[in-house]
Amino acid sequence: MSRITQARITDGQTATAADLNTRFTNFSQSAALNEFNTRDAALDLPQMQADWFARAIYEQTLGEFDLFHANYNTVAGITAVPSSGHVVQNFSAVNSVLNFGLTGLTVAADEVLRLYWDLSVQPRYTGTPWTAASSFSSYTMPDLPKTGTVVMATSAAVWVIYPEYDITSNALTNFVPVAGQSDFNSNYTGSRRGAALSDCGAAAVIPAWLQVATAAQDGGVLASGLQSKVMGWRGVSGAWHFSGADFGATTIYGIRWIIKGVLHPEQVSNVNYLGHDIYASAVSGVELRYTSGKAQALVMRLS
Repeated sequence: MSRITQARITDGQTATAADLNTRFTNFSQSAALNEFNTRDAALDLPQMQADWFARAIYEQTLGEFDLFHANYNTVAGITAVPSSGHVVQNFSAVNSVLNFGLTGLTVAADEVLRLYWDLSVQPRYTGTPWTAASSFSSYTMPDLPKTGTVVMATSAAVWVIYPEYDITSNALTNFVPVAGQSDFNSNYTGSRRGAALSDCGAAAVIPAWLQVATAAQDGGVLASGLQSKVMGWRGVSGAWHFSGADFGATTIYGIRWIIKGVLHPEQVSNVNYLGHDIYASAVSGVELRYTSGKAQALVMRLS
């Protein structure tokens, strides 16, 4: 960048207003601030009105804070479909809702709503639920020395968490999955219910269990080498973006979060789905524990 050179005031030199004004003339800018003479780092953006940046920001605690996981909520595996699922709530069974108040939050046609969330979770299970009759969360593999078969987990079974919104009134009694998200209750083949992956735009997945084969050879698995791993506490996060340009001006009164499981990927007629494996999730001990997290919503201009 350019450098302004100005001689220092020397000993005995008279300092006058005119002389000082002249010295600072080179530092003055006659043009308004623009992209050529300033940058974002020169401005204290939070102190400026900048609707073009983020005109509204909201935050909500999900669940209830417990740093040491001494207490937690428990979600049991779904045993029958269709299912309404479990609403994320605190320890007093009060649903965690991002409430936008009496008049709601209107996302204009030239705006986008950005929603982010996280939750501390721990999947739990006992035994080998994937071996339950009719479960499709397992592989049947040749055993070693290939005289029979052994059943092992695909380790692709998951819990899902996704947001629902109410766009009808501030009574918050008519929650439905957000745009682009299914409720995993679609009947896609036979008695199977779930959602096409193309309709899972706002869902986050949580591994339900993990089994590994420590001794495999030539396509065969040693039954004694199968190990089921303990699933520890972990953070799961998700995001959803809603564009007013795609749906028109929309008023949202509240958002809540739903947990369902256990589900497993499946392909039917060349379409990929996440379907409920009610046979594995109905096994005693299959559950998801959770404590707390945060949700943030930002409304920003598209241009």
